[in-house]
Amino acid sequence: DATKLQFSDAAFDVVMIAFGIRNVDDTAAALSDFHRVLAPGGRLGILEFSEPSNTLLRWGNAMYTRRIMPLTATLIARDRSGAYAYLPKSIETYLDPAALAQAARTAGFTLLEQRPLTFGTCTATVLHKPAAK
Repeated sequence: DATKLQFSDAAFDVVMIAFGIRNVDDTAAALSDFHRVLAPGGRLGILEFSEPSNTLLRWGNAMYTRRIMPLTATLIARDRSGAYAYLPKSIETYLDPAALAQAARTAGFTLLEQRPLTFGTCTATVLHKPAAK
């Protein structure tokens, strides 16, 4: 459970999560617990899906994630339960990179960098836990 990590305070220099924060029920609680387990001066890395800023790329990405990927995954896995429709819905309804950065600031982090990757279909966010004053 990312909101109740079973580690002591300040146990890590780095915490990373990739393509998972959008699946946590309470993002704010997870960010707060990441902050708790990070040592002062530690870093949090988050890699998550995002929407490309370029209109044409955003359209192509939407076509792929909403139509092509769920269909091909359903056919390959032979799973007609609708499970593969979850990914595009979770991407559409989750925080955009700016909102994620703001939620991290609220949890006590400072933003070091946000970098769109793969033409903006995902974004790497690197955050810093300031040293105690």
